[in-house]
Amino acid sequence: MEEHRFDLRKLREETDLVFLLSKLGFEPLKKSGGELFYLSMLRDNDTSPSFCVNEKLGIWYDHGLAKGGSIIDFALAYWPGLHFGQAMERLADISGSLEGLPEKAKPAQIEIPLKHPSYLIREVKETGSNPAVSAYLEQRGISAVSGPYLKEIYYSIKKDNGKRMELFAAGWQNNLGGWEVRNSRFKGCLGKKSMTFLEGNRDSLNIFEGMMDFLSWKLEHPNGDASILILNSVAFLKPAIHFAADYAAIEVFFDHDPSGRKASTEFLKVLPGTIDRSEIYKGYNDYNEKIQQGISGKQLQPDQQQSSFLKGKGR
Repeated sequence: MEEHRFDLRKLREETDLVFLLSKLGFEPLKKSGGELFYLSMLRDNDTSPSFCVNEKLGIWYDHGLAKGGSIIDFALAYWPGLHFGQAMERLADISGSLEGLPEKAKPAQIEIPLKHPSYLIREVKETGSNPAVSAYLEQRGISAVSGPYLKEIYYSIKKDNGKRMELFAAGWQNNLGGWEVRNSRFKGCLGKKSMTFLEGNRDSLNIFEGMMDFLSWKLEHPNGDASILILNSVAFLKPAIHFAADYAAIEVFFDHDPSGRKASTEFLKVLPGTIDRSEIYKGYNDYNEKIQQGISGKQLQPDQQQSSFLKGKGR
């Protein structure tokens, strides 16, 4: 077999992820801002678009796996049976950027990128000083209760060309110290992905898929004192069930989409005393959608009720 040499920087910079996915037979089902949403090609059980591609940054994130990265990371995840060099050869071949060696054979060489974070957190501030973040929280309908739970996160991401893009968002920390960041155009995690636990009453536990849903509940239940567990991704369903087993009273507030209904069913199966509270926002995909609808005063059509969580949702 002919050996090839690859410049990983060139592969990252010149290979368009959306184009690659199209060549592989995958097309987006939804688009929100600069993000495209696909049924995950990395899992067999995805029933709603949960594989997200940020076109501007050239990165992807699979919310079911709580995993993402560059096009190089995608190639390794999509072809797990290939070793690194083979996966890069497949990527280059499909993208049309495969370059062979000169006639005089040289040893196979692969440029391996340095292992360092692509992000830097510049500053963490209390909410209220950035008009764009404040407007986002107002749009989500939870600004009145967000103060104790959210921060303004100022950070930068290193792009493939080496330049840094300065960004800001609303954010909160998870149990491993990572920052979950959200704004009207992007949602992601800086650092390790994990759940977020807020200690309260040690006998009762309320569980939410995302922070915005918890804050929606807090808005309507300001005196609620239950302990709170926020999944930040349904990929943490099993550890959440294990964590919840120590509580006498458990209430879940999951989405009305297939993954949310499956999560509710699993909780009720493993912990039969669990109470499903999703009837509170019946007719909406999630709790925060109900709150947003109350602010806008406009009636969503049925198809919008099922899909609007993709439109700048940012859990």
